[in-house]
Amino acid sequence: MHNRNEDIDSERTPLNLYFKRSEGGLTAQWKKTMQELNATFREKKKSVAFEDMIITSDTEFFEWFGWKKGEGTPYAVMEFFNRCYEFALQEIGYKGTDKNILSAVIHMDEKTPHLQLYYIPIVDTAKKKVYEKGADGKVLRNEKGSPIQKKDERGKSVYEYVPLEQLKLCSSDFWSERGGQLSYGNMQDSFHEQIGIRYGLDRGEVGSNKKHTTKYQWQKAQQEAELAALNDEKVHAEEVIEQAQAAVETRDKALEEMKPLQEHLDAFKEAKSGELPFSPSKLKKMLIGLMTEYKRLEEEKKITDKDRENLFSELQKAERRIPELEKYKEFVSFINEYAPDKLDEAKRTATERKNAPKPPFKSKSNGWNK
Repeated sequence: MHNRNEDIDSERTPLNLYFKRSEGGLTAQWKKTMQELNATFREKKKSVAFEDMIITSDTEFFEWFGWKKGEGTPYAVMEFFNRCYEFALQEIGYKGTDKNILSAVIHMDEKTPHLQLYYIPIVDTAKKKVYEKGADGKVLRNEKGSPIQKKDERGKSVYEYVPLEQLKLCSSDFWSERGGQLSYGNMQDSFHEQIGIRYGLDRGEVGSNKKHTTKYQWQKAQQEAELAALNDEKVHAEEVIEQAQAAVETRDKALEEMKPLQEHLDAFKEAKSGELPFSPSKLKKMLIGLMTEYKRLEEEKKITDKDRENLFSELQKAERRIPELEKYKEFVSFINEYAPDKLDEAKRTATERKNAPKPPFKSKSNGWNK
């Protein structure tokens, strides 16, 4: 039994969002779900009846997307958790569905927003030993008459998974199917590839305190560093042109992604009228997802347009300097070819002036002062 979390702010509990509610509490929902799945459960003293999963990030990550404690959930944050829930169903849902999910809640009443799921580790296969067989197809036995289990190239026992006639609740088999001791790392890799990269989050190392950097923070730092390093105007102009083109492509892609939204909205209206066999929970989820996607693309377009304006301004500045630099280059080439001694003399004079000691005073309009 879990003790009550002291971080919970009951005044913010109404802000919590539900992908799936437990009817009558987790125990009642567990019994109902087991009955619906027609699953068996071998109850022991240390048997696992259900498990939980929490997906979140740090406070800075959510604040970056507009989250403020005590206020409604921003579309970008809702979109993030929508993707996280789909990922969870893919990883721990029975055949990718929510049939074994007892509860799935986005908690907005604690220190940091997070998605918490309670689920039953259901399997439809059983782990079975594989035995060595002779040329006649019969199982080989040792001197004591016991069957000899087959070994792989590393000397480890070989197992196979066979279909069950009835679903079974078994945590060990559930995670064994997902890689056993490697299952957690595999899940981290999958999360990073499907969601983390999209939001600019680093893969991270288990046990490390490395902070994630959001996509927008990374882009901002990159742009500032690039602008500070652009001293050669001609190179500057070429790089700015490339960035402007990339910004236009990003915007056009965002606009292209927005086109299918109207089709989804029409489908939602048909579903609401009863013409499509969608359940209320599915309809609600569809609406939230559509609103989230539209808002994200809208915000992304604003950011892209602003970046494009800034880059275009830098491009114009660079282009205005190019004729001046070309003239200066031609002049230096001319002097170097026809009067190299004058060029050397000018260089020496400039060097002497640069290295000359400065006077211990400075000039002011009202006289001389040390």
